[in-house]
Amino acid sequence: MPSPNPTLRYQVIRIYKELLFLGRDYPQGFTHYRTRLHKAFSSQRDVTDEEAIKQGIKRAEFVKKGAFCCVFDYVFWGAN
Repeated sequence: MPSPNPTLRYQVIRIYKELLFLGRDYPQGFTHYRTRLHKAFSSQRDVTDEEAIKQGIKRAEFVKKGAFCCVFDYVFWGAN
C-alpha cells in the first residue's frame, strides 16, 4: 500500500482542525460535535484514491461554510 500524498494528508488534518475549532460554540455541546466529527472522518480513513480524498476535502469545505453560518447565527442571534 503506497503512503498517502503528504499534501493531501496535511489538508485533511487542517480542515479537521478548522471544523473542530468551529464546533466550540455548537448548540448541542462541543462533546457531541467532536464525537460526530471524529466519526465522520474516521469512517473515511480507508480511502486511498487521491481524487476521492480531494472530493472529501471539498465536501468538508462546504460543510465548514455551513457550520460557520449556523454557529454565527446561533451565537449572535440566539436560539429560537
